This record gives sequence, C-alpha cells and structure tokens, in this order.
Amino acid sequence: MKSKLARKKITGIVLLVASVIVFVIYTYVLLGTKWGIIVLQLTVIGAIAALLAVLGWIGYTMATTKTSEDDMPD
Repeated sequence: MKSKLARKKITGIVLLVASVIVFVIYTYVLLGTKWGIIVLQLTVIGAIAALLAVLGWIGYTMATTKTSEDDMPD
C-alpha cells in the first residue's frame, strides 16, 4: 500500500515541477524572444480549437443520443 502512495506522490511532484518548468520556458519564449507573437497566436488557436471541439462533441452527443421520446410511436 505504501508503494502506491509513494508512486502517487512522486507522480505529483513530477507533474508540479514539469508544469513550473514549462511555464517558465513558455514565458521566456513569449516575452524574451522574437517568436513571442507566433507562440501567442498558436496558443490562441489551440485554445479556440479545444473549445470548439468540446462544443462540437456536446452537439454531436445531443443530436445522436436516443431518448425515451424517440422510442415512442407517433
């Protein structure tokens, strides 16, 4: 049981450290290099694509899910 807990703690620490490192690198590239505008544009495109993918998935699920009313004869 302890090994599972230790593994979860290590995974949590790795995720925490990795997120801080990625944030520092992202901030440096965004503010400290000539690639800042392109990085910002790609970030916005990715965020909008993710949002629209979720909305599309919700719409598809709503349109294709059968309800009890669909099974009733007219």
